[in-house]
Amino acid sequence: MTLEIRIATREDWPLLNQLYADMDGESPLPSDDLERILTEITQVPNYYIYIAFLNQQLVGTFSLLYAPTMMHRGYHKFAVLDAVTVISQMRGEGIGSQMVKAALQFSAEAGCYKVTLSSNLRRSRAHQFYQSLGFEQHGWSFKCVLQPSQ
Repeated sequence: MTLEIRIATREDWPLLNQLYADMDGESPLPSDDLERILTEITQVPNYYIYIAFLNQQLVGTFSLLYAPTMMHRGYHKFAVLDAVTVISQMRGEGIGSQMVKAALQFSAEAGCYKVTLSSNLRRSRAHQFYQSLGFEQHGWSFKCVLQPSQ
């Protein structure tokens, strides 16, 4: 099984909307909200939403953000992998593995020295999945929930 993986375009937004809804078992966003959110995302430099197709059917997505840093005595870039999603009826078929391997390759080609991700503590199957692909737990992940002022 070979996936076609490419950066999502505006024409793909309705497909992404369906995929993200499937991920959480919720209704798709209203089109106005979808347009506003994805327009803002496309304005973030070095942030890409990738989509994966199998036999011309959308089967998954993931996002990568390439960020510069001055850590480790010089200029470096690292990638943040986010929103790895496979359609519910295709989970367990190796699609997620292929997407994450592609994300690692894209990040290396972009000059990144590492790829980071965050996963909820309760998602032990996801942790095993990422570890099987070479990720290792490194430190702790923290969050601070804010009330936006807008």
